[in-house]
Amino acid sequence: MIKRLLEGIVLVLFTTYLVSQHAQKIAEESLPYFINWNSRKILEKTLEISVSAAYIWLANFYLIFHTYLNFWAELTQFADRRFYSDWWNANNLGEYWQKWNMPIHNFLLRHIYLPLRRQGVSSNICMLTTFAFSAIFHEYVVIGVFSVVNGLAFFLMMACVPIIAL
Repeated sequence: MIKRLLEGIVLVLFTTYLVSQHAQKIAEESLPYFINWNSRKILEKTLEISVSAAYIWLANFYLIFHTYLNFWAELTQFADRRFYSDWWNANNLGEYWQKWNMPIHNFLLRHIYLPLRRQGVSSNICMLTTFAFSAIFHEYVVIGVFSVVNGLAFFLMMACVPIIAL
């Protein structure tokens, strides 16, 4: 537990450093380009911030899905510690969605997809329903965190359905 706690502290400090020293400065520098809609500079700043954003995303993934969840699994003596699979080796988007968040994938499979399949609903409709439920939940989280209703999380989740169905 102490190892996970120390990992968590280091990752929070690392993420704070990346946001405050890199991402925030780039975002502040890019505001005038968004106001004047200078698309070339917006593209440059997007590419510039993408490196730190990737590190922030990976650090937070590790912080949540490995450090935090394993800390609480150790504390509660929870036996099933498979919180993610090898999503970085996914060959397609469907495989990625199955591997990157195992608790949510198993919940959606168990409580939405399989009950619909048992009732004779086609697999495509089951997948669409499962993604719609997940997309609504993601939008709900975005609304709660950012206090903004724009439908972006819902749209981005639902945009994956045609790609997976191919």
